[in-house]
Amino acid sequence: MYQCKDIADEVNNYIDGDLPLSKRVGLFIHLLMCSCCRNYLQQIRSTISIISVSQPKENDSTDVDALAHKLHSLYQHSDHTH
Repeated sequence: MYQCKDIADEVNNYIDGDLPLSKRVGLFIHLLMCSCCRNYLQQIRSTISIISVSQPKENDSTDVDALAHKLHSLYQHSDHTH
C-alpha cells in the first residue's frame, strides 16, 4: 500500500506518466483514498499549467555581453585594490 510520502516522491513521474503500470495504479488507489494527496497533485498540476503558459510582460533588452564585460572589469578593479 502506498503512502503520502510516495505521492510526494513520485508526483512528477505520475503526472508525466513515467511510472510502471503497477506503481501508477497503486498511487492512483492512494489518491482515491487521500484527499490531501489529491489536493497536492492538483496544486502541482495547476503550478505546471501556470508556469507553462506565462509569458514575460516585457522584452528584456539587456546587452548580456556588455554586462558581463562591465562585471568582469569591476571584479578585476576590486581584485587589484585589496
